[in-house]
Order: sequence, then structure tokens, then C-alpha cells
Amino acid sequence: MAAGQGGGRPARSFTVFRFFFAATAVAAVVLGYIGFRAYVRTRPEFGSDPFDLLYYSLQLFVLSSAPLDKGGPLPAALDIARYAAPLATAYAVAETVRVLGADEIRRVRVARRRGHAVVCGSGQPALLLAERLRAAGTAVVVVAAARQDGDTFLSVAGDARRPAVLRAAGAHRASVLYACEDGSGDNVLIASAAQQLARPAGEPLRVYASVDDPDLCSALRARHLAGGGRSGIRLDFFNVDEAAARLLAEKERIEGNDPARPPCVLIVGQTPFARSLLVELARRWRLLGPSAAKLPVILVGPTAASVVEVLVRRYEFLPEVCHFTSRDVPDAELDVNALLAPAASGGPLPRPDRVYICRDADDLSLTTALTAVRLWNGPPGSLTVRLAQQGPFGRALGHDDGDLLDDLGGRLRVFGVTDAACTPELIGDDLVEQLARAFHDAYVLARSGRGDCLHTNAAMVPWEQLPDTLRRANRAAAAHVGAKLRAIGCALAPRADAAVAFALRDDEVETLAKMEHLRWMEERTADGWVHGPARDDAARIHPDLQSWERLPETVREKDRDAVRDVPGILASAGFQVIRLVQSGR
Repeated sequence: MAAGQGGGRPARSFTVFRFFFAATAVAAVVLGYIGFRAYVRTRPEFGSDPFDLLYYSLQLFVLSSAPLDKGGPLPAALDIARYAAPLATAYAVAETVRVLGADEIRRVRVARRRGHAVVCGSGQPALLLAERLRAAGTAVVVVAAARQDGDTFLSVAGDARRPAVLRAAGAHRASVLYACEDGSGDNVLIASAAQQLARPAGEPLRVYASVDDPDLCSALRARHLAGGGRSGIRLDFFNVDEAAARLLAEKERIEGNDPARPPCVLIVGQTPFARSLLVELARRWRLLGPSAAKLPVILVGPTAASVVEVLVRRYEFLPEVCHFTSRDVPDAELDVNALLAPAASGGPLPRPDRVYICRDADDLSLTTALTAVRLWNGPPGSLTVRLAQQGPFGRALGHDDGDLLDDLGGRLRVFGVTDAACTPELIGDDLVEQLARAFHDAYVLARSGRGDCLHTNAAMVPWEQLPDTLRRANRAAAAHVGAKLRAIGCALAPRADAAVAFALRDDEVETLAKMEHLRWMEERTADGWVHGPARDDAARIHPDLQSWERLPETVREKDRDAVRDVPGILASAGFQVIRLVQSGR
């Protein structure tokens, strides 16, 4: 067990200190050998073989070298050695006590941790996340294969896939665990190990496991949500590209543009981040409602047309929201200037207002942005380069005289995926949270179609501005999706290229509507609502807090409409409902 990330001048000074005593020990052996060789010439009763001399020198470290028992004048080299050797011994003993004591202190500190965060991994994502958690005031324990030096956070050295190692990190008493190893399979095994830990009664351990492939991430999320959280932990899977794209789309606030004059978006590359960004930008533009003009989106890449086809089949709302233009250009032949030139093959691309360079390699993205001069005349922030990390280029670019590289007057900016995604807030935005957003977005679209606006309905705002009470209600509805699907013999899955047709039968609508009403009643009752006369000043009255049989038909129909909308809402989030038992069987 060791301390965490840190170091700097104190660590370097300590290294010099260690080197000094190591050199002292070596000098003691050498000087002792030289001194004893001269000394035993006057003491024939002692052996003068080289091995004898070396043995006498090593005895100096334990203060019991036999030839010195005779006393007498000693050679200068031996006189120095007989003091230097015990000094090196004293340091070695003190260092041993210090290390053992520090390890024990750290073990006790970890053992006393409650409600802390455990971060598994030694790569940049894990360390960056640990640093940000620590900066936010959260106690952090890092689990890594090798010890991490410093004093910023505690760490445990070991294999995080083993329950015993997670227990040593206090994971059974932690509030959250992040599995951030390089391999997705390792992170799933870490989540499995966390599930095996006995945990005191209370809130389940939240576990977030990183998965590199977005499609696999969606599939794993669907399986866990369908399981209804029966694993004993609150598990979610996250993908850094999806999380970073969601953050960038939120910062862009594309929905703030004039609905009649949408900006033209150019995305160069078809990486997972590029695909996720396209979907997230479309989601936000969709919030403007059906009256808004379609968002022009241009995708350029080796198989751009095929990527657009797949995305359109997976997210049915895309063709309703976007007007797509694609250009299939091999990576080796990609020239943005040529694509925008009047004489471009297949006709010039429309002049983009916002450009996102998202190629496979960071060097390719930077080269494209720094040579595509036809993109340089846009407004500030119009040209974004996606890199794996912010890195030296992000720090060097700027429009001040002191900056190393010019950012074209604020037009060019670097977006580091790892830097953006590895934050507790984004990783905590789990599948339930995303489905809750989808439920809210569907509500806003439906009510806007009926003429509602912010002046008549306080819920007609983006998710970020929604009151906490309404957010909680949407989260509760999203978390109940798995239970509803199990009740009618169905399962949740990512939408494949060709989604399976699905429609709820009337009897299923009735069953799910009753379940939804019961869930809503439990939620309202827990929040202090009552049916009938108020029992005290704090009680709140709601006329619908009664059994399904006693509800007016108009209220029942509202519950039926809510469950009828679920398959469509899931489809907008990239999921589909699959029947596990076919009709008539």
C-alpha cells in the first residue's frame, strides 16, 4: 500500500538523501577493506585473505568486527569506515521502520474510510478522475498494479479484479467505485468483484465501468437495466467518447440558434466520438420542435454514407431533424480544401458554420485543421479539433501574444476527450439519467405540439433547468422501465441496423398502466402526498392517490398514454424492445 499521485521537490530531495546513504555504505565497505588490509599486517593472528578482509569490513555494519577488539592505532581509511558503516546501518533501520510504519498508517487510514471513492486503474483517465474527485473534496483510494508515489490520495497496490484487493481499498464501505482499466473486460470483472463484497445495510455501491466500444457499452447497459438492479450494486457502463460528445453538444447550445436558420455542421471523420457528437447535436436541435428547419449536417469519411444509413436506422428521429450530406473519401485522399472548392468532384460542399475535425489519429486531425484554410474565415470557436487528450497543443494554442501557437483569432480550439469525459459529473450521468432526459424531451415535444410554452408550463425547459423534483420523477420512471418490460416478457436491446418492429398489445398497455399508477402512488406517498382531507398543515392532497379501479377514466387514459410512449422514447435513445416469447406460444 502506498500514497497516491504527487511528488515534486520533496520527492527529489528524498531520492538524493537515499543516494547519499547508499554511497556512504559502499564507501564504508571499500575503506574498511583497504584499512583492514593495512591493519592485519601488524596482526598475524587474523587472516589476510581477501574474503577475510571483506568479512571484517561487513562486520563494521553490526559493530562487531573481531580485529578491532585488539585496539591500537588504526589506518585512516579504517577509522573512517568504522563510523560510516554504523551510520548507514542506522539509516537502513530508520528507513525500514518508516516504511513499515507508513504502510501500517496508510492501511489504518484506508480501513477507516467511509463513503469514499475507489478508482481502479493506473492510466491517465483513472489518475485524472482521481485528481478531480480529490479536488472536489472527495476522499479517494486508487487501486493500481504498481504503487503510486506522492501524498494526494491513498492507493492500494494489487489486481482490482480480486475481491480481496477491493476490500483492502475499503470498497465495501465506499460510496462509488470507478473501473478505469485499459481493457473493457477487466472493468467488467472489477464490477463483478465489487458485487461479491459483503456490504453494510444502506445505499448500494455505485459502480461505473469504462467500456471502449460504444455499441458494447449500450448492450451492457441494456442488460443491466433490464435486470432491474438485482445485482446488489448500482452498476452502469460508460464510454468516454459518448460522455465527451454529450458535454461538447451541451456547450455548443446549438438549440439557441434561430429555428428558421440552422447552422450548417461539418463533421470530418467517422470515429465513435464523431458519431456520438452527430447524434447529440441532433437531439438538442430536436428540442426546438417540429416547426424548426432541418439541421444541415455534412459527414466526411471513408464510408460516410454507410455511417449515416446506420445512424438513421438506429435513431429514427434523425431524418426528421437533420438534412444529411455525405462524402465518401479515403483517409489518404482527404482534402477539405478540395471538397469546399467550387470545382470539387460531385459539387462543392455547402459552406459550414461549425466544423468538427474528428479523425482516427490526433496528428491527422491537427494536420487537417491547420491546413484547411477554407475553414478559417468562420466566427470564433467555429473550428473544433478532437484529440484524445488536450495535451501540449491545447495548452499552446491561444490568441494572446504570449501563447506559443496562434488559434486563428479564437476560431480554432482543441477539445480533449479524456480531459472532458473523466469528470465525476459526466460519468455519474448513467443510463437511468439519460433515459430520464429522453422522457423529459418527449414530454416537452408532446406538450409543445399542443401549444404549451414556458409561460403556461414551468416544465417546458431544457433538462439542465428542470426543477429537482421533476428530475427525480423522470428518473424514477426511467428506472422502472426494466420492471415493466419483464412484466410482459420483453427485454431491452440497442437498436440494430434493422430494428425489430414492436407495438404494445391492448392487454399489455393495461397491465403496464396499472404498474405505472402503482409506482406513481408509491413515489407520491413517499414524498408526503395524501388522498382525502389533509391530516396536518404539512400534508399535500392529490385526488388521484387511490386504487386503479376508483380512478376516473380520463386519468387511466393518461397512464395508458404514458406507457404507449415508452417504446418510442427508448427508440429515440437508441434502444428497442424485443419480445422474448412470441405471441401464440
